[in-house]
Amino acid sequence: MAGGVAAEGGGGGGEGSTSSEATINAAERYMKEVMETFGDQEEKLVMFREIMNDFRTERIDIAGVVGRVKELFKGHNNLIEGFNFFLPMGYEITVDKHQPPPEALDFIRLVKERDESVYRRFMDVIFRYQREHMDVIKLCREVGALFSEDYPDLFMKFIRFLPPT
Repeated sequence: MAGGVAAEGGGGGGEGSTSSEATINAAERYMKEVMETFGDQEEKLVMFREIMNDFRTERIDIAGVVGRVKELFKGHNNLIEGFNFFLPMGYEITVDKHQPPPEALDFIRLVKERDESVYRRFMDVIFRYQREHMDVIKLCREVGALFSEDYPDLFMKFIRFLPPT
């Protein structure tokens, strides 16, 4: 079910799925990723701690925690999916992978507002990247060439959306 919570099969890393040391390491990695993503947004970190505490003390059920996590981490599918580790076996948060993060849509609007012609060429490159499974380095070169002369700030914003290489 796209964007929902599945209660059958797969899912969750839950209790007993790994050794306690591996479980602690995975939880620490996830928390580090949350901290790196929202380190400058203390209110999000506080809200996440509240969600985790409410979940741990059973003040909210699984559907409630899933809804709150999805809303809090909206646009950060890696964090939403990573939360599956904390869910009991048999539960899984799913996300719509075709939905770009809100920041990406804001960036695309910014490109369009700056220069309609550059926007059309930029979108051509992006669609070709997806269609041809272009490697990220080639994508960077093409977008860099497109933005470098008149819009170097756009290129710097663009590289934040690239997957790690």
